[in-house]
Amino acid sequence: MRIPLYLFILVSLLILPFRADAGEIIDRVVAVVNDDIIALSELNEEGAAMYRRIHQEVPADQAEDAVKEVQKQILSELIDQLLISQRAAQRGINVDDTEIDAAVDRILSRNDTSVEQFREELEKMGSNEKSYRNKLRNQILRSKLISYEIRSKIVITDRQIQEFYQRQLSDIKTDEGYHLLQFGCNWGEDSRSGSPEEAHMRAIQLRDMVLAGSNFNDLAKEYSDLPSSADGGDIGVFAKDELADYMWEAIQGLNPGDISNIIRTPSGYQFFKLISSKQGNIVTQAPLASVKDEIRTQLYDQELEEKFNNWVKQLRQHSYVEELL
Repeated sequence: MRIPLYLFILVSLLILPFRADAGEIIDRVVAVVNDDIIALSELNEEGAAMYRRIHQEVPADQAEDAVKEVQKQILSELIDQLLISQRAAQRGINVDDTEIDAAVDRILSRNDTSVEQFREELEKMGSNEKSYRNKLRNQILRSKLISYEIRSKIVITDRQIQEFYQRQLSDIKTDEGYHLLQFGCNWGEDSRSGSPEEAHMRAIQLRDMVLAGSNFNDLAKEYSDLPSSADGGDIGVFAKDELADYMWEAIQGLNPGDISNIIRTPSGYQFFKLISSKQGNIVTQAPLASVKDEIRTQLYDQELEEKFNNWVKQLRQHSYVEELL
């Protein structure tokens, strides 16, 4: 796009660091995004916890390069967030404090945590309540803008669901394999449950919700403590010899579509949903009706992510973005 002359002048000035006096660098601009800037102090505040982790875990001779790589990633995310904020402002979309208060209350209630415990956990993570609330504001703003720009344009048809269901028949490449959804409730200092008893009660309640008809993917994203929660609990296909003993104990004897009993692991409690299985040349799937909601959610999330990434890419292409890191 054509760049206004005043922006060239602005960039040339902003490349220079800010100084309190001779020799003391306070801050500098690391990116210009349309009419806004991102300062080095903002970048370092966002990445502080990750920088500390790098210096704790990465060999000293590799730490500097690792920090630089993380800085680039964080700067790219900050640029995207600023573009989103600018577009939201153009659309008249905003987030007020009552919405953030409600989001914090839901998080505290869901994790059975007091405000004091919440603040202590943030401090352990190298963060604070103000920074956390700002992140929540950005997440809510992003969700609102996605709803305005993208969600209404996504339609998952029954034909797409049927085609996905049929494709799963060819996903199991081994002679004996199992496609699983996973849900876990851990306990410990960094978990939602402080004791094994609390984790077990959470697992029972959530399994009951699944059995009552709640969407497994949605619940896993919201409440599971495992890394697989990001994918709605979908951990893919496993051959029998790839399954941990406790996983095999949970799923053996299940029919596709069944929910396993709750089993104890070294760090928590888990249960599974069997989507499909293969014994020799025979593949058995859960009835379409029992997995239709999970398939719809998975297809919707995939399309939403693809459309959102393309939307942000186009937003960048039609904006003035200058990285000065």
